[in-house]
Amino acid sequence: MAFNPAGSQYDFNNVRQPAPPTAMQSRSGRPVGTAARQNAEARPLTSNRAAKFSSKPVDPMNQTASMKAPTFELQKKVENGPDEIYKKTEREINNLIEESTFAAARGATQEALEKAKDAATKEKGLRKQKETAGFADSINLDLTQCVTFNLGVQYQNCGLYTDALNQYTAIVKNKAFQNASRLRVNMGNIYFLQKNYSVAIKMYRMALDTIPKTFKDMRFRILKNIGNAFVKLGQFQDAITSFESVMEGSPDFQTAFNLLVCLYALGDRERMKKCFAAMLAIEIPGFTEDVDVKGTEAVLRSDTLQEEMKDRQREAFKYIVDAAKLIAPAIESDIITGYEWLLATIKASNYPAVESEIEICKAMSYLAKRDVERAIETLKSFEQKDKQLMARAATNISSLYFLENDFKNAEKYAEVALAYDRYNAKALVNKGNCLYMKNEFLRAKEQYLEAIGVEADCVEALYNLAFVNKKINAFIEALQALEKLQTIVPGSPEVIYQIASIHEMMSNTKQAIKWYQILLSKVPSDPTICTRLGFWSSREDDETQALHYYSEAYRFLPSNMEAISWLGIYYVKAELYEKAAHFFERAAQIQPKEIKWRLMVASCYRRMGAFQKSLKLYEEIYQEAPENIECLRFLVQLCKEMGLKYDHYSAQLRKLERAIEAEQARFAEYGGGNEFDEQQQQDDQQSPEESPNVQFDIQRK
Repeated sequence: MAFNPAGSQYDFNNVRQPAPPTAMQSRSGRPVGTAARQNAEARPLTSNRAAKFSSKPVDPMNQTASMKAPTFELQKKVENGPDEIYKKTEREINNLIEESTFAAARGATQEALEKAKDAATKEKGLRKQKETAGFADSINLDLTQCVTFNLGVQYQNCGLYTDALNQYTAIVKNKAFQNASRLRVNMGNIYFLQKNYSVAIKMYRMALDTIPKTFKDMRFRILKNIGNAFVKLGQFQDAITSFESVMEGSPDFQTAFNLLVCLYALGDRERMKKCFAAMLAIEIPGFTEDVDVKGTEAVLRSDTLQEEMKDRQREAFKYIVDAAKLIAPAIESDIITGYEWLLATIKASNYPAVESEIEICKAMSYLAKRDVERAIETLKSFEQKDKQLMARAATNISSLYFLENDFKNAEKYAEVALAYDRYNAKALVNKGNCLYMKNEFLRAKEQYLEAIGVEADCVEALYNLAFVNKKINAFIEALQALEKLQTIVPGSPEVIYQIASIHEMMSNTKQAIKWYQILLSKVPSDPTICTRLGFWSSREDDETQALHYYSEAYRFLPSNMEAISWLGIYYVKAELYEKAAHFFERAAQIQPKEIKWRLMVASCYRRMGAFQKSLKLYEEIYQEAPENIECLRFLVQLCKEMGLKYDHYSAQLRKLERAIEAEQARFAEYGGGNEFDEQQQQDDQQSPEESPNVQFDIQRK
């Protein structure tokens, strides 16, 4: 009877619910086994634990255990074991080598050397540890070679060639290292830098013998080095043999140019022509493509490869132009004929663009022969050619006319150049020079400023700007231009001189002396600078320095009249009349028509007590210039002191004195004065100013 709770509204009497399925039942809920019946009524399920049944499958033959894979217990990693320590040390050494190479690439050679030394020290310690522990077989020879090689390279970069050679020699002598003999090239390079060219050639040849013929590029590079070393030794025929081998196997422009230099040294005209033709036959990868594109296409094609192609073309053009300049005077009897042969050869080659450069060189050769008309005619032929070339040609034509003092045509062609290229700094400078010569200083200044705006480091424009500012007394602006110019061309004597000269004109005596001293350190044998320093030292009452500088000026230029006169007067003041007489005699030799120098010599003799010499010299002067009143006065005085007759000298002296008095009275009667003499005296006291020195600009390749 089914259980029915009291008061329940549900009737459970007719409900039959099977028990939940167990492991002994199938998915249909029926018991599994031989006793199971298909249509039998399910009986209530009781506990099966008393009968020792289990949910685990029965395996009487123990087959499951035999099918399991054997298990191994993993060993724990020993972090402090010898192998791990060695590997860690090797990683540290490799890191030091990388840091060393990166530092060398940055230009920090000293840092790179320190890192290389640290790597070498660690590697040496590691080898000792392995040998001590009995692991000599595990020594990493590649690491040892790498460390030693890197240390040698860093020694070489620092200029420590002996230490570098020691490292390279250690590698070369160790037979365990692979390809070690190639390092003889590095050793040869060091000997080359030490100017030990014979040993360098020996090293190069030893390296060449060990390199297989399959490594053609490396072999040709070594042959180039051998040729360069022979050139340094002056053995041009041996150098030619090396360069010709390279030209036959792997021609390049640098080798062709070096070969031309050797042939030029031997004066072999025909082989020079053949070599130049071979240079023109060298191909540049991508040269046939149009690299001079414009606009959007240029932006799209402006990549690294394109820039590399342009650089190679520019390098090739430079070698060809330099080679043409070198051999033009040597391949024919006349340089003009030589340039004509070169132009004909270039027209038939793959480099017609070089023709214009050679034309300009030809024009410059006409200029060197002072054939200005032919030079101008050659440059004018560019009018029908490329606009950029015409701008350059017009600039050069303007400069040529300027040198010929034809300022009108010079200005005309400067304007033509500006018409083709408004931002041509050279043409702006030329136009400014023309305006300067027309005394239009402000307009010239505008042109120089515009040229600087176009090309901030235009040396000619900055120099001329300073000069024109100096001319219009704008000294501060002139100094500013010169200071900027000095940052571009530091230590230039011309710039330093202009700075000192401007300070001199501004009466900045100390600054002028300072800059003149700096200039003297650049050109220590310049007598003019010594004279200026002597002048300003004398004005500063520093007689000792003045004596030093004037003596140096006289030593460098014995005909320096300013130094001679100052030294003579100085020794007179010091009562060293013998030395003073020596300088006045030198002045009399330089200016024999100047009576005053011989009068000073005679005066020195008189003060020295050499009356006979003095009297003889006064008499010689009297014979040449009987109207010299100063000579007559000293003759009368000297004859009185010596007890000689002087009546005829005295009579002549009185006659001259009366004539001078009458002349002065007549001059005073007409309202004369000594203004001219005072002005002349002021002019004599002023420091001399140098003549204008406008910087001309001839653009050349």
